[in-house]
Amino acid sequence: MPALALLAQLSDPHIDLGPGDTGSAEALAAAVRAVMALDPAPDAVLVSGDLTNAADARSYERVHELLAPLSVPTHVLPGNHDDRAGLRARFGGGAVEGSGGEPFRYAVRCGAARLVGCDTTVPGRPDGRLDGAALAWLETTLAAEPAMPTIVAMHHAPLLLGIGPMDAIGLPEANRAALAGVLGRFACVRRVVAGHVHRATFGLLGACPVFACPSTHLQLRLDTGPDIDLEPAPPAFALHRLLPGGEVVTLLQPVEQGAG
Repeated sequence: MPALALLAQLSDPHIDLGPGDTGSAEALAAAVRAVMALDPAPDAVLVSGDLTNAADARSYERVHELLAPLSVPTHVLPGNHDDRAGLRARFGGGAVEGSGGEPFRYAVRCGAARLVGCDTTVPGRPDGRLDGAALAWLETTLAAEPAMPTIVAMHHAPLLLGIGPMDAIGLPEANRAALAGVLGRFACVRRVVAGHVHRATFGLLGACPVFACPSTHLQLRLDTGPDIDLEPAPPAFALHRLLPGGEVVTLLQPVEQGAG
């Protein structure tokens, strides 16, 4: 069954140019090659945050080089390790709203679907927020095309994992409830997709399905203690496929490590 839209999602590459890096660039390069090998090719690629560790110009330039082989539109969102202004300087323009350090927001077409990118980051903090202005923007944006099947993307997943240190840097309960209220008014939203948690995670926010994508590099340990613990578990990316009839299905695609 041919897809009406196909969105590939990469997340949390955490490109690090420092001496302590454990292969983040090689891991992202492998994920990009895996996306390029897809047949049919996706309509677009989303990178849902934490593109870098240091959020400096050299790191963003390296991410740009690693993503450059992709032949389809590539959309990014900031994560809590990113800098809005630095990200915008290398990946802004087009449909991305705002300037400098303002929130990173956009609405773009992806095949027969719509991708709406929301910025959940708070400069200088690891946890996320969706304040009144962000929710008002989202509601206005969704209302502009209420019949278009839509995927809403953000960095912080609006879910609890039951893993204390990760839940502590997620979206607060009040924000999750307010987001559920907005999404509940728009049947066009087929999926919320996010990153941040470094592990494939599925859940519901109200009646809306939510998916958090694993990292292209390091994954969250399930038995983490009081601190977040990442490990070199197998990386993967996601494919979100819009089917005839309007249903969206999410597929997880492992990335072969060491493939070159």
